[in-house]
Amino acid sequence: MMSSPWASPDPTDSARERSEQSSAQPGFVAPGTQPTQPGFTAPGAQPAQPGFTAPGAQPAQPGFVAPGAQPAQPGFVAPGAQPAQPGFTAPGTQPAQPGFTAPGTQPVSPLPAPQNGQPRPDAGPGASGYSQSTSWAWAAKPGIIALRPLTLSDLMSGSFAALRRNPKVLFGYTIVIMTIVALVNGLAVFMPFYSLMTLSGSTSDPQASYNDFLASSSLSLISTLLSYVVLFLATFLGGALINGVLSVTVSQMVIGKKITFGQAWSMVRRRLLPMIGASFLLFLIIAIPMILWGVGFLAMLIWSLESKIADSLAAVMFFIGLPLMLALYSLTVRFLYAPICAVLEHKGPIQSLKRSWTLTSGAFWMTLGRVLLIGVVCGVIVNIISTLISVIVLGIGFAFLSSASFDDPNTVWSFAVFLVITSALQTLVYSLVLPIMSAYQTLMYVDQKIRKENFALVLAQASQGRG
Repeated sequence: MMSSPWASPDPTDSARERSEQSSAQPGFVAPGTQPTQPGFTAPGAQPAQPGFTAPGAQPAQPGFVAPGAQPAQPGFVAPGAQPAQPGFTAPGTQPAQPGFTAPGTQPVSPLPAPQNGQPRPDAGPGASGYSQSTSWAWAAKPGIIALRPLTLSDLMSGSFAALRRNPKVLFGYTIVIMTIVALVNGLAVFMPFYSLMTLSGSTSDPQASYNDFLASSSLSLISTLLSYVVLFLATFLGGALINGVLSVTVSQMVIGKKITFGQAWSMVRRRLLPMIGASFLLFLIIAIPMILWGVGFLAMLIWSLESKIADSLAAVMFFIGLPLMLALYSLTVRFLYAPICAVLEHKGPIQSLKRSWTLTSGAFWMTLGRVLLIGVVCGVIVNIISTLISVIVLGIGFAFLSSASFDDPNTVWSFAVFLVITSALQTLVYSLVLPIMSAYQTLMYVDQKIRKENFALVLAQASQGRG
């Protein structure tokens, strides 16, 4: 059974634990009961007197000395025995006085006492590894990161350390899923192309009727819309599967445990629906306002052809668009950890959104800056690889098209296959950066729990098999 220390504690369990601890304390009185009075004796019983001695026995008095014996002096040692008393001083030497300082050494000043409940400025780390000062004097590192608040360099180095430590799961699983997504996307790109070819054939046929043209146009529109739906579903579900498995894998590497794909999948499969639900709710939160804005802006543009008032309304709708997009992007930052919370903390979709909002509370700008940084890094990597692939593919395409004729149906179908392969390659490029982004965001989540919830101790215990 793999360690799973991420779930937030149940408040009812905490209350029960506190009740059990309180009941074990001296003088604890359960609610609704009367406290026991000192010296209370049950009816019909005799109270036990202090110093009670059984009949026929003599009580041992403090300092009792048998007749004819000398009382033992403090520090007395029997002949032939060696004392093992603290502070023993050899014969002929003087005992060290309190505060004694050897000649030539500096006296050690006592540590200052805490002021107003604040820790000493030079105090060491607490039980969780936190230094009692503003800086961390010590932090355990059982896995890919030290269990302390993380810097940008810690996040980047930890992300690449995760890739090096478990490439089979992070890269291998991602490439498998993205290959499937690429094939589906290729088919989705091919569907509208096929419908357009059918439509062009019906328009060029002089014997085609109006109904044939209308049927071809409807088929083209439906296939185009369907292709977009397939693209969205494939990308959405593929991304959810990848993020779930990768977040679990990275979270285990934080506590020094390298897991296989089977172990990761066993921890994720029961959380897939809540994770997909959280991701879908986040999509709706972002998409619905944008769709309403787009419909309103398009309606104003159409109305502006007949009314001058609509021109002003269309301009207002246009300028509303930018702050709306900024506000929606800020929501994606606040809900960034929702899918991770659904998997690691075993929360439902709505609870995951609330949990992410709590974790990012007071840390919005730091979270935004970190997200923008990893976006720039991954964007540069994707652009470099995509450019190289595009140059190669375009070179092959131009060489093929220069000697081909579009009047030949085989040329057209070959061009369609060329587009499908290009789309699939572009999709596969993202499989190289998705593990980096997933590891980075998971470590951001760990950092927030350490900062806000003093989570270092829990992770340290889990790394030792106690979590």
